[in-house]
Amino acid sequence: MAAPLPLTDRSRVLVVDDERGPRESLRMILSGRYEVVTATRGAEALEILRTDSIDLVTVDLNMPGMKGDELMRTIRRESPQTEIIVITGCGSVESAIEGIRHGVFDYLTKPFDVVQVTASVERALERQASRARMVGFLEGLSRILGRNRDAAIVLEELEASPLAQERLRSVLSEPVLAGERRGSRPDGPRTVEFLEVLAETIESRDLTMRGHARRVAFYADLVGAALCLSREERQNLQIAAFLHDIGKVGAPTDLLAGEVMLEPERLAAIHPHPAIGERLLHPLGLDPVIATTVRHHHERYDGRGYPDGLSGDDIPLAARIIAVVDAFDAMTCERPYRQAQSSDEALAELHRESGGQFDPAIARIFRELVVSGAADEVREAGTLAWALAESAGARVRASGFGDDAFGHDGRGAA
Repeated sequence: MAAPLPLTDRSRVLVVDDERGPRESLRMILSGRYEVVTATRGAEALEILRTDSIDLVTVDLNMPGMKGDELMRTIRRESPQTEIIVITGCGSVESAIEGIRHGVFDYLTKPFDVVQVTASVERALERQASRARMVGFLEGLSRILGRNRDAAIVLEELEASPLAQERLRSVLSEPVLAGERRGSRPDGPRTVEFLEVLAETIESRDLTMRGHARRVAFYADLVGAALCLSREERQNLQIAAFLHDIGKVGAPTDLLAGEVMLEPERLAAIHPHPAIGERLLHPLGLDPVIATTVRHHHERYDGRGYPDGLSGDDIPLAARIIAVVDAFDAMTCERPYRQAQSSDEALAELHRESGGQFDPAIARIFRELVVSGAADEVREAGTLAWALAESAGARVRASGFGDDAFGHDGRGAA
């Protein structure tokens, strides 16, 4: 029987093969980077899996006693987070199909290629770590929302969303939120895709909200370009604008669907979402400015907003921008409880609330952008990844707006 695995921070790989040559070859190939333990029989492999934490198993299909397909079925049932790679000398189309049914990451044939094996193991472990981070995030989500449900149920809810289903499956099948691996950035493509899934899951609960996050991010970047914000500031603004409603994941469905609620109930349901959004974003490794912006996007310029009652320039600039463009999009889109307003009507409301709900300078700049026609391109707004890659400077030339209202550095307040 194989000795128990030592305690280590390295990924743990179990090689299951009754043939000594391939088994020892795989052990030597992988032991330089991973903690490797071996087993010669399926029953021995299951004993190890039931007593030690294993991240990945390589399985030979043709073994005495328990066959590879039975071992895979048992692993999937008892250790669903463990990745499986089939490495066999008796492969067939039927066995490959069977492997797919059991969620096998890869299917390799003997004699195996060293480069191919190491690359496959690395990718599989990246996916395993990715899913573990995803499940950890969802467990945190359950705790934040005070729900006595495990991460698997929350994950099923996300997967049930018609809008998010396809992209969520893609996220779960590839590395996401990769942290420091390979020097990746927290705003890399997989992280961005994951954030899009979360935002679109909120929208899927109310189809009248479809596209709201993308439009708000588009409008916010127009204002950011007009204020001559730096590239990093504009990227943070776009991400925060896209995710400004992420805290509504815990809001009652009745509220999101626009059903009539008593005012005390409505306020109690809606007021926590900026603070919840901030808490949800902190573990994702994004710039802290993004979470802070999400927290304060419902503050009012006159200090009567929430959650902290900030006023004037004490409200982060990005949050003041989002407050204006979020309100404009909400007013100009159909809702179950009211008809959409025209752009002119919405702009008039922004003007009336300037100095009250909204920063007057930002409201004025956004009005000029709308009047100029720059905001008309919102219908072309794509995903968050598209928005971050697209140059807002190519979409709008607004160099005159920011200087008049904010001075040369685009940061003062009127």
